[in-house]
Amino acid sequence: MTYAFGEVMRDRRAVFDGDKLFELLSRARETLKIAVVFGGSKDNPENVAQVSINTRSWKSYEGIADEIASSLKDVGFQSVITMAEGIDLVPRLITEKIDLVWINSGGVQGVDPVSHLPAALEMAGIPYIGHNPVNASLLDNKQLLKWGMESKGIPTAPFFAWHPVQGRFPGIDCIDYQRVFASYDGPFLVKPVSGRASLLIEIIDETSDLPDAIQRIVEETHNAVLVEKYLGGREYTVAVAGPILHRSNHLTRTDKPSVFSQIERHLDKEERFFTSMDAKPITKDRMRLLDPNVEAAEVARLNDLARNIYTGFALETLVRVDVRADEKGDFFVLEANPKPDLKKPTASGLSFVCSGLDRMRMSYGDLLLSIVAQKLYDLCDPKTGLAGPILRKKLGLHDTTLAG
Repeated sequence: MTYAFGEVMRDRRAVFDGDKLFELLSRARETLKIAVVFGGSKDNPENVAQVSINTRSWKSYEGIADEIASSLKDVGFQSVITMAEGIDLVPRLITEKIDLVWINSGGVQGVDPVSHLPAALEMAGIPYIGHNPVNASLLDNKQLLKWGMESKGIPTAPFFAWHPVQGRFPGIDCIDYQRVFASYDGPFLVKPVSGRASLLIEIIDETSDLPDAIQRIVEETHNAVLVEKYLGGREYTVAVAGPILHRSNHLTRTDKPSVFSQIERHLDKEERFFTSMDAKPITKDRMRLLDPNVEAAEVARLNDLARNIYTGFALETLVRVDVRADEKGDFFVLEANPKPDLKKPTASGLSFVCSGLDRMRMSYGDLLLSIVAQKLYDLCDPKTGLAGPILRKKLGLHDTTLAG
């Protein structure tokens, strides 16, 4: 059976037809060729024209890409490969006749590296699962994200950013500091504006130590440094994705983004913020799923924050929202991670995003199918017409006109 383009979803207010979307998902499993792309190394001369700086701590994520690819095959996708991001990626995708890219890369090098791959795919017209270039940069750049959250009334800790073009941070008499912290003298959380896994973060108790702390991070990242008020309460995380969910071999759609894995992150006595997973693996004793019956208020607050970010920034796929409470128990968003760890849960390793799937009556495979189904749903949106002719033909979408 074929469908007119846009028939799966005539407009966002229409009654959701899960059966039609499930048929498209089934056809996608049979016909689409998917590439899961991880971060290529700049040390490989085939990936770059010349070596540049890394404003974001680099990681390949190749292992997670392998797990995603293997699991996509397990849930029925017939043709899935992995590829490294690099300057020759688009020609390789064309040569391999890739229909859909799953972005699992934080970039190769340069400034705002998380935006490079979606920008290249947008230019090439290759559909992808991931954030568009603007949102990728906004989410990964904490200064931009916090500006955006402030404009939307989403609570975040007071902050300022110091850029290396301003020279060395001169101290607390400068206008950037005084505008935010005139009546506050610490402690502070000092971190790269773009980073991952809590790397290079420092807690500074004395204002006199701020110039050296900022300079250390500048020299590592060649980028701006965020200085924000340190919050001394509990630390949480929550996952949020699109409203389409796959479970029990069936697709459903709610009227709100899906939220799950509401977790409190445990801090050891010596920890003042959650230690990098690169240095300390995520294990069951480092987290606790919130009890929605006992902690309904906390779960509701996390859900509201996550959904406000997802809808407020018009996100298109999964993010993990990290939240910290202050001493009074008020919640503040630390960041919205654009590339959360999608490690498949095992006895030896966990990921925050996947730890609450059981409560959603979902498996890891269900999560991946939900993400793909959401993308297919969006590609069939008659208002945008994102599905190109090759993809439409493979999915059986005959498109004389764009409905809606």
